[in-house]
Amino acid sequence: MEGRDELIGGLVEEMPRYISAAVRFQVAVAHQLDMSVSDVHGLAALLETGPAGVRRLADLMGMTTSAVTRLVDRLERGGYVRREPDPADRRRVVIHVVPEQVARVAGYYERLNVRWQRQISQYSDAELRFLLEFLRQGRRDAGAETVNLRAGGRQHATRGRRALRPPSDESPGGR
Repeated sequence: MEGRDELIGGLVEEMPRYISAAVRFQVAVAHQLDMSVSDVHGLAALLETGPAGVRRLADLMGMTTSAVTRLVDRLERGGYVRREPDPADRRRVVIHVVPEQVARVAGYYERLNVRWQRQISQYSDAELRFLLEFLRQGRRDAGAETVNLRAGGRQHATRGRRALRPPSDESPGGR
């Protein structure tokens, strides 16, 4: 039986492996869709935040607005997104996902989702609450460290602009 120190060490060792496996899966999905990984991440960011302007998407992704504009152009040509006028500011456009195309992309995640459902169905409500909080806190921590890297590290596409705040569970997707 493993002691507490071994359990903590195992978790610390396993987390980067888990993240790497998830990244490799995203790369495989992108390949199946004949898309770049950045395009898949852009689509995922829009699903996470809801409709957004190019600036907001660029801030989330750590890319320049011109790079995100090209990304949106590719996604639009593929039928994954559509541009609509911003109702609050007619000079801007808001990027929306096209649900039918997103459903096609979601098909690549179905088998993994079945595996996750099978795994988590074995856990108690207390264990599920713990896992949910662990993932939420991990997302907040990764967001905070992303902000730190962008603010003080090597030159980055969003460096020098207003600081990007990590998304909270309560905040709307925003634009």
